[in-house]
Amino acid sequence: MNSRRQLLFLVTSFTILSILTCSKLVLTYYSTGNATQTTLAKQYITIAQDMAAGLDKSAYERFLQTKQPDPSIIQYLEEYRSRIHALYVYTLLLDDTDVAKVMLSAVPTESELLPIGSPCTVPPKQVNQAKDGLEYYTGIIQDKTHGVYLSIGVPIVSESGKLLGVMAIDIDASQLESISQEVINSNKVVFTIDILFAVILLLAFFVLRKWHKTRLKQDLYESEQMYISEMGKVIDSIKSSRHDRMNHLQVLHGLLTLKKYDRATEYLKHLAADSRALDLSMKINNPVILILFQSKWELAQSKGIEMQFETDTDEYSKIESMDLVKIFSNLLDNAIEATEVYEGKLPRRIVVTSRSKGVKTVYTVENPAILHAKDQKNLFHTDGYTTKANPNAMRGNGLSIIAKTVHKYNGDIRFRYDNETVKIQITL
Repeated sequence: MNSRRQLLFLVTSFTILSILTCSKLVLTYYSTGNATQTTLAKQYITIAQDMAAGLDKSAYERFLQTKQPDPSIIQYLEEYRSRIHALYVYTLLLDDTDVAKVMLSAVPTESELLPIGSPCTVPPKQVNQAKDGLEYYTGIIQDKTHGVYLSIGVPIVSESGKLLGVMAIDIDASQLESISQEVINSNKVVFTIDILFAVILLLAFFVLRKWHKTRLKQDLYESEQMYISEMGKVIDSIKSSRHDRMNHLQVLHGLLTLKKYDRATEYLKHLAADSRALDLSMKINNPVILILFQSKWELAQSKGIEMQFETDTDEYSKIESMDLVKIFSNLLDNAIEATEVYEGKLPRRIVVTSRSKGVKTVYTVENPAILHAKDQKNLFHTDGYTTKANPNAMRGNGLSIIAKTVHKYNGDIRFRYDNETVKIQITL
């Protein structure tokens, strides 16, 4: 199932990558074509402005009045047309319609002369620009008669500032597509690098995703191991309590059978004092931590160790329960084991406290122990280090699990050993 999902992920990712890459190629193709058209149009607009500036305005105004072609103006247009290799060079008349009329023109020798007053194929948008006294250029125009071309125009203004018409140039656009293709071909290396970069990003994402899943599996495995270990201890505690309860019931049954009621009453009093359950239900709202502390308290009681809790109500609700279990399960197991073998003069007591410190909480476990200098140095600084003579794998990694969990929350661990007392303080 996982292999199929990974294959589906790779196929989907490469499909999306291919679509994006093709989209970029298409976009580049059209943007290159538009950029080429714009560059070419602006180049010819400059030429048209020179033509309009050098035109004999008086002669052109006479032509507009008489409608009789002026050979000098036609020669002027032809000289420019030949020099700039344009398809057509001509002037336009603007009237109240959206259609401009051709007036004087210079055309190739193989083409027919454009009749005066014939409609022009310049689109209405550009015609209206010209009426406002603005220069214009069109997109590529496909015409059955005149072929594929690009048209530009600039206003012709008299000495008095009157708009006389438009100086227009039609440029052969059949080569623009090949120019765009040449630009794309020249950028193949760039496109290849872009594709490789995208593939590397995809592979990096895939690797990071696998690493993240591996980390999650490892954390889940550690949590499961911790859960199994703690559940086993709880079950053992229940079995031990059941066994003790049966023994006490048998003793009471014997005393009652012998009608030693005073002895039975006294035995019940001692039994009630010795078997008081740890009441943390009013102090801890987190049920997972409550059960953990209850089981550790019962374990400590069974070994003759006193365990005290000094805690506030909500201090165990700010961190994920399983992370708190990882921390306290290992801390309390180590404290119980160290206190069990302690042979000094201090009382066999473990104290667990939690105190608020601004937005953070300080958790402390304190117990008696005898540690050598080597133990003090390596306890929280060497992975798998333990003070026990015959450590197993799980217990040897207890302190490293605590350190890793605290690091997850950018917390702080402080270890202090003084006068045969170990104090471990964790700030989260």
